[in-house]
Amino acid sequence: MKPRLVVSSALVVTLLVVCASMLAHHGNTAYDYQHPTTITGNVTEFVWSNPHCQIYLDVKDEKGNLVSWSVESQSPGILRRNGWTRDSIKPGDHIAVTLIPAKSGAPVGFSGEKLGKVVFDDGHILKMDMR
Repeated sequence: MKPRLVVSSALVVTLLVVCASMLAHHGNTAYDYQHPTTITGNVTEFVWSNPHCQIYLDVKDEKGNLVSWSVESQSPGILRRNGWTRDSIKPGDHIAVTLIPAKSGAPVGFSGEKLGKVVFDDGHILKMDMR
């Protein structure tokens, strides 16, 4: 009877450890959901990869200084369902990104779900709300 108890206990502990790490990946406590904002700048890089695509852009702050922002977005699968491709955003594009900024004030944010969108100078919009 004891070997079964040991094996069962080990399986339960393993399951808890695996599940806890999966939940931790989707924690967004670092972002300030109470103060969404829109930043405008020039794209320096767009990374189309799992688990989340990244948009890097240079943005001028209130003093005119150039600040390099990193914006975490949705997965390539979610973006594709919203009409995106790996070439939807290119270095040099001038865009406005609506995002949830970091609570720390660092130039990073999350753009996705109902709020997330990218607006180009010509007016076309890429959304991220369809899961």
